[in-house]
Amino acid sequence: MRRLLHYELKEHYLPLVVLGAVFALCMFGCVGFSKLDVATIINPTLRNLLGVTFGLCIIGAFSAVFLLVVAHIFLMISTFGKSLFGDYGYLLFCLPLGIDTILLAKVLSCFILIGASVCFYGFVGVQALILVANVDVLAILGQIGVLAQEIFTTFDERSVFIILLSTTYILGEILTWLVYILLTLALLNVWRITSYRLVLGLLLFLGICLCGSVISTLLGLLFGVFFHIDSLAIITQSKVGIEAWLLYAQKLITYLLLSGISYLLARHCIIKKMELE
Repeated sequence: MRRLLHYELKEHYLPLVVLGAVFALCMFGCVGFSKLDVATIINPTLRNLLGVTFGLCIIGAFSAVFLLVVAHIFLMISTFGKSLFGDYGYLLFCLPLGIDTILLAKVLSCFILIGASVCFYGFVGVQALILVANVDVLAILGQIGVLAQEIFTTFDERSVFIILLSTTYILGEILTWLVYILLTLALLNVWRITSYRLVLGLLLFLGICLCGSVISTLLGLLFGVFFHIDSLAIITQSKVGIEAWLLYAQKLITYLLLSGISYLLARHCIIKKMELE
């Protein structure tokens, strides 16, 4: 699986790295221009040039975010669509590789690329907002801004726990959504749905997400009843106790359970469709 995963990452990583570099340059360019005192610049040509450059940095940052979303959509279409359920998929499954090796390499490659992109963009964006002198992060983001500023300006046990919980939440959501997409495509192909494929696929995906939300809510209620977990109280506490780690365990178990069940269902559908057994 390592070689196949290396091939998948090597094939798709470059556009995402370029977009990430553009986003970082534009964001910190905005930070640099925001700290300049434009009123003290006498030369009008230079002042206008700085204004245009500042505007280009803002446009470039938003464009990089938009293009990142587009790039990830094409990444999932290429990885789960053509590579698994097209003619290339039949050739791929003919290789002397196990089905789990192929599927996990596909899922993990998307998970690594999307997860790394989201974490990088989020970290750079928050840091840029904090560094801008004229932007009141607290006023923009409210209580979330207070928490973000506290986390990124201090380093204690509570900050580490919140970063760990937030990272697990983001990566867990990405992983479950990827496996949901894989399951949706597998069901569409095993049921041989060709008419209104896009509409039915969206409805099927929403149904899978709804079932996942129900399971997640039930697990949260069970943990809350048996262990008396209050998520808001835990996050706002100054110290990290056993309840906080129980909350983290509940989130981790939920994501592993949802992604595991969805993966096994998708695997069964693919085996049935490809007649691999």
